[in-house]
Amino acid sequence: MKKILPVFTITYILVLAVFIGNKAAKAAHLTDGTWSQGGAPGTTTVTFTNTTAADESSDIILTFPSTATVDQDGTTSTVTGSTAITRTNNTVDNTITLTILDGTLAASASITITLADGLTAYTTSTYAQESLAINTLDSTDTPLDFGVALITNDNTTTVTASVPLFVNMAVDDTSIELGTLSTASISSAAQTYTVNSNNQTGVTLQIIADGDLDDGLGNTIDDVGDGTVDAGSEEYGIAVTGSLTIDGTYISGDNPIAQSSADDIASSAGSVSGATMVVTYKASIAGTTVAGSYDQVVTVTIATNA
Repeated sequence: MKKILPVFTITYILVLAVFIGNKAAKAAHLTDGTWSQGGAPGTTTVTFTNTTAADESSDIILTFPSTATVDQDGTTSTVTGSTAITRTNNTVDNTITLTILDGTLAASASITITLADGLTAYTTSTYAQESLAINTLDSTDTPLDFGVALITNDNTTTVTASVPLFVNMAVDDTSIELGTLSTASISSAAQTYTVNSNNQTGVTLQIIADGDLDDGLGNTIDDVGDGTVDAGSEEYGIAVTGSLTIDGTYISGDNPIAQSSADDIASSAGSVSGATMVVTYKASIAGTTVAGSYDQVVTVTIATNA
């Protein structure tokens, strides 16, 4: 007895065959390539590495984003590995199709496409980075590869910040007591100035006195004149040390304090943190020094260097 297949079974087999026969080939994905414009818009350069070999008469289709306008009349183009190509511009789809007439693209070949007149306009300010699409088809229009080429426009971020300039100076004692002076010894007392500044070129300290160390009645204790305050001699001056650079006038020995105008006493060549200047006040008297109460006002100032 002959076995008869139902009509619906035969129809299902036929339909399945049609589906299998028309199944599209799966294209290979490209690693992201690059897209650059040499001017405004200038020459278009697209680079990528294809995955699948392309035979003669295969197509490379470049689809540009809406920020670009394809040059409908453009003709110049070069493609790595090809000596003859035809170019088709489609401003409606915003595509440029390059058909290889001579040569093939080997698998995993590095491809550079150069279009001197690829675009008539390109707006770079819309996106920091965007892409055009790359599709390759073989001579039967079967998809081979697909991917993108990226262009970087203004993809940099400028970060700005400002650091305020500061300078400060602290002094540990603003009342120097030399006590009761004697012909037999030298009276001394020290004060420490501590300096901080972020000025790149450093700081300068200056010193000035309001007059002599005097009693207000016209009697003074003489400024030191020989570089050393000696016991038994009427002499008064300062010695200066510290981590700051001490000015040449005060770098050694005992020195009088400037009175007519402020005098540089110490400085730094760059920013400083916790730098110090130690001022040691020294005085001695002779047997003829007039008795009384003597004083003087000393002012130290700091300024940033230019």
